[in-house]
Amino acid sequence: MADTPAPPRRSAVDAALLLTLLAFAATSLLFDRAAALDWIGPDTADPFGRALYHYAVRFDPLVAQNPLFLRVMSGLSAFVFGPFYLWAAAALRRGDARLHRAALIYMVAMEYSMIVHIAVELWGELPPPDLLVFTLVYAPYCILPVALWRRTRPAAAR
Repeated sequence: MADTPAPPRRSAVDAALLLTLLAFAATSLLFDRAAALDWIGPDTADPFGRALYHYAVRFDPLVAQNPLFLRVMSGLSAFVFGPFYLWAAAALRRGDARLHRAALIYMVAMEYSMIVHIAVELWGELPPPDLLVFTLVYAPYCILPVALWRRTRPAAAR
């Protein structure tokens, strides 16, 4: 009778990472898809594009304008990061060692894109009117990549 490996150790950090990955998958696949396809507006047929528009006109005017660079970034989020979040959530749950290298690549890509996005938001022509809301919306996208990478490091590296 072969020994089966013990299931990976679970923690509150794992639960928080898992829930965040699933939430990010939903926002990527629903809202970022609408932005990538330029379906943002008060009269668009896409309900997520309408919701994003109403959020944006109040809190994030750059998103309401949806310039080309942001549509490209939204497309990457919707069609690359969205599926990655689902895979990463499953890999985290399984304790898949491949997640560490994938998390490193994700961290570098996401931090780079967040620096570009935040810099354009803060110092561009359409700064956010409410910095608290802006920070609450974008901070998790800066924190999760680092937290996921740190959590998936081999035990000897911790």
